[in-house]
Amino acid sequence: MTTPPTESGPRPLGLDSPARVPALRTAVAPLEQAVGDRVEVAVDRLDRLGQWIVLFGTMRDPDGGRPDFAGTAFERQAANGQLSDLYVALVKAPDGQNSGWELRECAIGPTDVAWANWAAEHSVPPELFGSSAG
Repeated sequence: MTTPPTESGPRPLGLDSPARVPALRTAVAPLEQAVGDRVEVAVDRLDRLGQWIVLFGTMRDPDGGRPDFAGTAFERQAANGQLSDLYVALVKAPDGQNSGWELRECAIGPTDVAWANWAAEHSVPPELFGSSAG
C-alpha cells in the first residue's frame, strides 16, 4: 500500500524552495562520507511528492569531469567499468514539511535500476520515480 500523495504528481524542487538545500544535503551525505569532497553531484532531477524527494544526479569531480575513485572503496568497481556516474537517493521529511529530512535509500554508481523496488519497500507513490523508474 502506498501513501496517498498530497499533490497530483511529483514536482521539481526549485532553487527557491526552502526544502531544496536541507533535502539535498541529506541526499548526498552518504556519497560525501564515502569519498569526501572529491566527487560532487550534478542534479539531473530533484522531485518532490508529499513528504518524499527523489534525487537523480550525475557524479562529477569538482572540475566537472568524470570522478576519480582511486583510493576509495569504489576504486576497483570503477577500474573494472562496474560503476556508473549515476547517483540516486530517496529522502523523506517525517513531518511532511521542510525539515528533519531522513535518507531512506541511496545508490552510488548503480549499473542497474537499483531504485526499482524503493516505492514498494517504503510505501512511496511510484509516480515519484517517473520514467527513471525503469
